[in-house]
Amino acid sequence: MKRYPCSGCSLLCDDIIIKSDGLFIDKVIGACLKGKERFDQVSAQNRITSPMIRKNNELINASWEEALAKTVEIIKNSSAPLLYGFSNVTCEAQRAGMDLAREINGFIDSNASICQSCEIYLWKKELYLKGEELFPQGINITTITEIINKVDLIILWGANPAETIPRLLNKVLFSRGKFRMTGREIKTLVIIDPVKTASFRVMGVRDLALIIEPDKDIELIQMLKEECCSADSIPSGGVAGIDKNDLKRLLLHLTGAENGVIILGQGVIQPHADYDFIEELLDLLQLINTRQVKGRISLLLLGGHFNMAGFDHVALSSYGVSGKLQFESKKLVKSEDTIISKINNENFDCSIIVGTDPISHLPHSLSSKLAKKPLILIDNHNSATSRLADVVLPTAITGIESSGLAYRIDQVPVELKKILNPPNNIPSDEELLNQLITKLNGGAK
Repeated sequence: MKRYPCSGCSLLCDDIIIKSDGLFIDKVIGACLKGKERFDQVSAQNRITSPMIRKNNELINASWEEALAKTVEIIKNSSAPLLYGFSNVTCEAQRAGMDLAREINGFIDSNASICQSCEIYLWKKELYLKGEELFPQGINITTITEIINKVDLIILWGANPAETIPRLLNKVLFSRGKFRMTGREIKTLVIIDPVKTASFRVMGVRDLALIIEPDKDIELIQMLKEECCSADSIPSGGVAGIDKNDLKRLLLHLTGAENGVIILGQGVIQPHADYDFIEELLDLLQLINTRQVKGRISLLLLGGHFNMAGFDHVALSSYGVSGKLQFESKKLVKSEDTIISKINNENFDCSIIVGTDPISHLPHSLSSKLAKKPLILIDNHNSATSRLADVVLPTAITGIESSGLAYRIDQVPVELKKILNPPNNIPSDEELLNQLITKLNGGAK
């Protein structure tokens, strides 16, 4: 029995005990339901273990040579290929995907552009005036270890980790750290959400539950900015459905915490036409941290897929930009397009989907347009996307049947390990993407 990291979600727990003989996983100890489900994928009924191609409007099993030849044919007949997904693969596979996009002059983007929104990169553009010069404002981020060891205030804003990242609260709320030896007893939990989620069940008598009116988060942010230094002029009627006394308690927690973290869910960080939530929140944190005597307030962005953060680290290290990449003449070019605008405007003629299921996840107005063009799927299990694909190429399950680097929810790199050999010698995502590059180059990478 050995300890292995779990690729069930972006928390990448590294304390999972696995008993295996190299052929099967006999026992999994310490994993949550999502982690257990991840390990169960090895023998799941919807597992894909052989390539498939579409003939006469029907998907049939094919040899690797035939499937790869069909893939290369689709790509070579394309002038505007679209590559999407890459949040459930290693950083090495993400780099191979970017190399493929450059080779075929394509557009590549990850799930983070939809799940976490491009606004999370505002910290690179935020500026503040100091004397005569402009400086990056930046964003205060933190790590899971810092939260365990130092934090005495945890704010869940539009986040429900009890269901989305089940072990997060176990680690950051109930664990005793180096400077928080009393653990849960000294930590205050604040939840801001329009609905009462499963995370509310862990709240104690000292915690603060704030049921906010839908789409009124910006009003709360603006009020907190105005009253950051004083709790005496809060509107008597409250703000956004939260009464005055609860608002006063929230302000006192924000300004009096020794060390705090705001954990943001995916709902509140989506773009809005009338305001910029992330920009307003960064302004608030700057105000609070400027006046903080004891410590600081940091941000942690929730992400579901296990390597959602990795794509941007790879893009930054490889091409100097984060997020989407557009290539022309095998060179990176600036583009205002997003994955949504590309699909909505049908500005593509084939798609290569890696490790995700956009047919299920995207609205029908977009998924129907994606399905109309030739679609190549690289994944390890059947999905709505696989049923509509023209070519399906199976790969090994990352973190179980293949190894590689991934970035945790707090931007900390974690090395995933191989436990089993994949069935039928299925390649890893990285190996398969590199094979495609080699075949497109006529045998030379």
